[in-house]
Amino acid sequence: MTAVSPADPSALVTTSPAPCPPNDAGAYQHDGFFLRSAPGVALFRAIVAGSAGPPRRTSVDGVGVSSSLEVGGTPTRGLVVGGSVWTARLDPVFVEDGKRVSSDDDSVKLTELRVGPFLDFYPRPERGFHAAAAVSLVIQFESDTKGDAIRPIWYGAALSTAVGHEWFIAGEVSLGFLARFALGSLRRSSAGITESLAFVAPELALTATYH
Repeated sequence: MTAVSPADPSALVTTSPAPCPPNDAGAYQHDGFFLRSAPGVALFRAIVAGSAGPPRRTSVDGVGVSSSLEVGGTPTRGLVVGGSVWTARLDPVFVEDGKRVSSDDDSVKLTELRVGPFLDFYPRPERGFHAAAAVSLVIQFESDTKGDAIRPIWYGAALSTAVGHEWFIAGEVSLGFLARFALGSLRRSSAGITESLAFVAPELALTATYH
């Protein structure tokens, strides 16, 4: 009988598993740099007090397109802090001396601009639900049939809240929708007479977010 010698250990070849590619810790998770664009449709309802007249204006209604741009960062998990610019061009209907007055001229618009800081919170950053709040300085003006701003211009402040949901389409990019509600107070003065305006503005927007 022939004895079988054990295999020579030096003849054994060992191989190491191929290294795995590094994971992108921020992919499919809301963190880091934040950029969002949100075009939408806004409604506008305002009560006017102190109108000099005639005609004496008591309220304003409007509907039109809106757009916002938000830029910020994520200092802690799920919380976005940044600044936003929001604008809308509305087709207005004025209530003057008890009558609803509108124009067929497309140049007659009500334009509003809001600028200020915001907070946006994602309870679960890997998911898409989020809630936001913002405070803003507001400028609002009406334009005439030539498209020129009618003076005096309204100035004031606004507070807005919003909820929305987004779905990732790439590691850092998501699409979704946003429902926003804003309220504010504005003033304007001319010839020693000061008018005040209190408004509410619900809005529904689509969102494109890099985060």
